[in-house]
Amino acid sequence: MWSYTSTTRTPRVLVVSSDMLNYARLPIVVDVTEIESSFTTLGLLTVSLGDGIGYARCMGLFRAEPSRFEALLAQVSDDVMEQVDMALRVALDL
Repeated sequence: MWSYTSTTRTPRVLVVSSDMLNYARLPIVVDVTEIESSFTTLGLLTVSLGDGIGYARCMGLFRAEPSRFEALLAQVSDDVMEQVDMALRVALDL
């Protein structure tokens, strides 16, 4: 999870793209929020990143501009990334 400078995105993002895209400077991200979604459709697409870290909002993917990443704030576990993967699969009908 990174802090990110943008006028149209939340100030924190989680990188979800493959290493190949990251190395090509084409990272794909989802927004991170501090607000937990209720258990509705949005709740199914929101993943807790851990205590005090926030929630990945897997409703949409965005291409991030690498120069706008400010600081690495946290790294999430493989288990959490699997949950993010499942939420993205639901959102994208994969």
